[in-house]
Amino acid sequence: MNRFYPLVLMAFLMIMVICPGPVSAINVVGAKYMETVNAGDTVTHTITVSTKATDPSADIVIDTWGFGQTAGKSYSTLSASEDTSPYSARKFITLDTASFHLNPGESKTITATIALPGNVGDGGRYAIISLHNAPSGEGTTGYITAISVPVMITIAKSNRVQTGTISEVKVGEIVSGQPLKITTSLQNTGNVHYYQTRNTVTVSDSGENVIGTASTAPSVYAIIPTYTVNYDVTLDKSLSPGTYGVKSEVSLEDGTLLDSKTTTFDVKGSYLVPSQETSIILTPQNPAVLASADGRISVSFPAGASINDLTVTLKPVSQDALPTIMTDAKAGGTCFEIDGLSGILSKDATISVKYSDADLAVAGGDASKLVLARYDQSDRKWTQLQTNLNRDTTTLSATTNRFSTWAVMTATSQRSPTEGQQGGILEYILSFLHWG
Repeated sequence: MNRFYPLVLMAFLMIMVICPGPVSAINVVGAKYMETVNAGDTVTHTITVSTKATDPSADIVIDTWGFGQTAGKSYSTLSASEDTSPYSARKFITLDTASFHLNPGESKTITATIALPGNVGDGGRYAIISLHNAPSGEGTTGYITAISVPVMITIAKSNRVQTGTISEVKVGEIVSGQPLKITTSLQNTGNVHYYQTRNTVTVSDSGENVIGTASTAPSVYAIIPTYTVNYDVTLDKSLSPGTYGVKSEVSLEDGTLLDSKTTTFDVKGSYLVPSQETSIILTPQNPAVLASADGRISVSFPAGASINDLTVTLKPVSQDALPTIMTDAKAGGTCFEIDGLSGILSKDATISVKYSDADLAVAGGDASKLVLARYDQSDRKWTQLQTNLNRDTTTLSATTNRFSTWAVMTATSQRSPTEGQQGGILEYILSFLHWG
């Protein structure tokens, strides 16, 4: 499977939640209701659903749910039994239809009537109108899965309280060469939603000198009262062994501080940040070197390695995003991808990697147990390359004629004796003796 497929799918699902709208060719007008309404008033909201003439027909059910929110900030629907929030608007909404049939090229308009009681109270009220397929029977129908229409009402002339409390600041596992994630959990303790919140994290050493800062982009999700959401930042500074302090702050769009919280964490071995993405243009006529900015990873291409001009890119890969590795191997912290080569090189390139403390740790401190491994997309398996070790320069190196996802890992009991399709039987025997 193309490794970009999960990323495309994730982006698609995010669009569904952030901007609730159609799947396939279904078009929706009125996919959000966000207004200020007086207590005691009755208002309406129309939702128009349409398809193209080339689309199949669909039987659609529409109903009202409670408004939930995940730790990742996305919105979710709640059943009547789950919808216990004092800020629910579910009972205030009635729909002019519970279901409808949509023919190809047809459009339907649904009217939601929202009646706020005179004693509705202060702050905001929330619900989700959901359009989804009726239980399918025989025959062909179109599908829309679920279209969620958020309803976010602010009570006019009421006391609006915008407060939040940070319940936890958590520093993720510290693995050299892997992203160092710091997660802040904030609960909306007020009575109304807020948009565009931002998390800023400052890391200091034991002498209270600022080592680095990291911030999130303003949140595209509203944070709903009573719910706790997470903000994730990644520290882009290498750290020496020691104790560090973390101060995390969450602010509103105008800079108003909601809350701040501090914690500490220990770094036992040197922590190195992941290599940054970098690219070169590889030409047939000239040798070239693709190297990370810190020099920890480099690939040397001889002249004639490619038959066309190519843009080759080195980019970091998170350890938890690696394809499943062999059961008798362990991946270290050095993981990366080399992109831009669709086939086999005309001449082998040499790849060199400086192993980290995290790489050594998975090998029990014995660098001789480390190898460079490449994931072969076509075979969907890892290949451990014949790897040379230079302890003086803490470097692993190997030759290769193809590129994909790479990792430093512990050697398995069964290793590939040769690399590529060159060398013949003598190289096979020599490599067998080397690995044996």
